[in-house]
Amino acid sequence: LIYSLAYMAHEESLDRYYFFILLFIGSMIGLVLSDNLLQLFIFWEMVGFCSYALVSFWYRKPEAVKAGIKVFLMTKIGDIALLAAILLIYAELHTLSFSQIFKEYQNIPEYLFTMIAMLTLFGALVKSAQLPLHSWLYSAMDAPTSVSCLLHGATMVKAGVYLIARTHVIFCKVQLWLDTLAWVGAITAIVGALLALQTSDIKGVPAYSTVSQIGFMMSALGASPSPTSLGWFAGLFHTISHAFFQGLGFLVIGSIVHQLGTRDMRKMGGLRRDMPITFALCIVVILARSGIPPFCSFFSKSLIAKSLLLANNLVLTTLIYVAAALTFAYSYRFLVITFAGKKSPYLKKIKVHEAPWLMSASSSILAAGTIFLGFLGGSLISFLGTHYLFEIESFFSLETLFFVLTLFIGGLPIYLIYQRKMVKLEMLYPGPLRIMESIIEKNFFLDRFYGILTFAFIRISKILYKMDISIIERFPILVAKIMVNLSRTMLVSFDMTLDRMVSFAAEIVASHSVKVRTIHRGALSHFVLAVTLGIFLLYVLLALTT
Repeated sequence: LIYSLAYMAHEESLDRYYFFILLFIGSMIGLVLSDNLLQLFIFWEMVGFCSYALVSFWYRKPEAVKAGIKVFLMTKIGDIALLAAILLIYAELHTLSFSQIFKEYQNIPEYLFTMIAMLTLFGALVKSAQLPLHSWLYSAMDAPTSVSCLLHGATMVKAGVYLIARTHVIFCKVQLWLDTLAWVGAITAIVGALLALQTSDIKGVPAYSTVSQIGFMMSALGASPSPTSLGWFAGLFHTISHAFFQGLGFLVIGSIVHQLGTRDMRKMGGLRRDMPITFALCIVVILARSGIPPFCSFFSKSLIAKSLLLANNLVLTTLIYVAAALTFAYSYRFLVITFAGKKSPYLKKIKVHEAPWLMSASSSILAAGTIFLGFLGGSLISFLGTHYLFEIESFFSLETLFFVLTLFIGGLPIYLIYQRKMVKLEMLYPGPLRIMESIIEKNFFLDRFYGILTFAFIRISKILYKMDISIIERFPILVAKIMVNLSRTMLVSFDMTLDRMVSFAAEIVASHSVKVRTIHRGALSHFVLAVTLGIFLLYVLLALTT
């Protein structure tokens, strides 16, 4: 918020900006403090809505509006899965309270409990931008940088991690849930790091870095058989350390973009002379993000790697070490391209100076927290070790040396290619590597796949719409017309039949009346009168005789 005072000083609709950003923060606090699934889901949706509103803050820019819609729609896929899980839990247990669910979850049938666990996992993975629905996070970079800091550092993407950690106590009983979580996290850590290593968008580096770092957290939680094991604590500790250095990273990048007016790193270079404070803050970000001791992520990443080793999964451990090496590689590449070397022709045309003091001061607060947390990390881990039932060995061990060596291996090619320029990229790119670079550059064709999938759904919906208009909607009309015509035919037939019956009956009566008239030869009225008088006289005689 302090950073926003300078960064958003000349923007319009600041009341709308501060309303949504404060609602964003409040919603995340409400989500964390929720004691039942209904309250959690309400704040979960509020966080999603605020992210949509803030990503689309510059609504006059078509790309910002499209990005907001993409963020909203892609995250809603996971929200629907989470809602389905909540409804299934309520249908079985008739409660949404966490404490009651933790006591009674054994009453849920095993197959249904597995389904609930996987639906919850899918909702959390989408919210935290994990594979395969991770591309919305980069699109969210069209938001103001202060929003990106909040969105990627502390709030929305951490909601999925929090949900996994909160429900870990019951869902850890499902082995499929743990395995899926660990593998998706490790693979996402690799993919996010490769995307960050390839991008030339300065805001794309921390965006894809967030995807990768949350993969570390998810992998650690997946390697944790219970909430009292090392992986659970390591994942949450990395969540805290990530909030500091990633938030600082976005603020530093915001200062650069604010001063240069571009996000293209290819137009930068030599900024260390014109922006020394920002350069120093960037050094802190690089060291902390890469896990250089004694910064905080060194402790958290070391614990994550150790938790995977304790789970006896060498493949996942290898993937995490590779992701750590790639993290240092893309962080070092960003530092060299942006701050080292000579000024680009673009920078020579503009006047570059340090960011406003308010932006630098607020960034320095986060930098101090990042450094302090790093020195506190070892003591905090040792203090909490007895509570979480695991032993913390000395970090100055063979594992530490191997971890640092991994970082060195990741940074060496960047040093030779980008800083010393001793090796040209063209020399390292034979045919297969060029194909791989093209695949990474296109985000592994996932966006294109989603585009094809969306286009297919649109085409199918149009075909179904035409079927609905031409067949389904016309069918009742056709049936109605048939019934109307049938009723008219029946009415005409009935009228003709009834008329003929009446006419036939009249003809019969008329013919018989003619025959009856031949019986007598006088006036009928006289005969009737005579009969009536005769009956009357008989009645009188009978009365007198009795």
